[in-house]
Amino acid sequence: MFEPKFNITNRINNSLLEIERARGFLDAAKLKEDWIKRMQSEALILEAHHSTHIEGTRLTLSQAQKILDGESVSGVVPDDQEEIINYKEAINFVSEYLGKKSEIKEELIKEIHRILVKNVRGGTLNPGNYREVQNYIVNSLTGDIIYTPPTPPEVPGLMKGFIQWLNEKSEISIVLVAGIAQYQFVYIHPFLDGNGRTAGL
Repeated sequence: MFEPKFNITNRINNSLLEIERARGFLDAAKLKEDWIKRMQSEALILEAHHSTHIEGTRLTLSQAQKILDGESVSGVVPDDQEEIINYKEAINFVSEYLGKKSEIKEELIKEIHRILVKNVRGGTLNPGNYREVQNYIVNSLTGDIIYTPPTPPEVPGLMKGFIQWLNEKSEISIVLVAGIAQYQFVYIHPFLDGNGRTAGL
């Protein structure tokens, strides 16, 4: 099973305390429903835009907002438009699980990946299935390999151990669990493409 190794520094501890204070304030506050909906909408736009931008889309924040609002935007690359629509669909899919006590399963992660890469970059690369060939992370400017993920035969076992760890009852702060989970997922890099987007969700 996956066993992360990390140190909680004073800085991390103080940051966790600040997060808990903010969370306590939000739990105690009586927020208006329309304000919550507006904030959720803004968060969705920012998350979808920045997550897909890291992966290579060239949409501006304004274009992303219009696309997510269902408006027609001229002069954008069709793949970029489809990618941000997929991201919204994947967020909606993941949102159905929020607050539920169900375990995270491999099929859930594979379905998130399938939604994200549908008809876009990575969509022809066996979506929803772990890779069967070696992949690499390459510096886009120099072409140098900067990271070689584990070999394909290692992926199923690494994912099984990782998911088992995610589902264990733990004393670790959920904030740290989220950070460790994203790091480990990208370390394994189980899919040929779309790993960053899947890890974020």
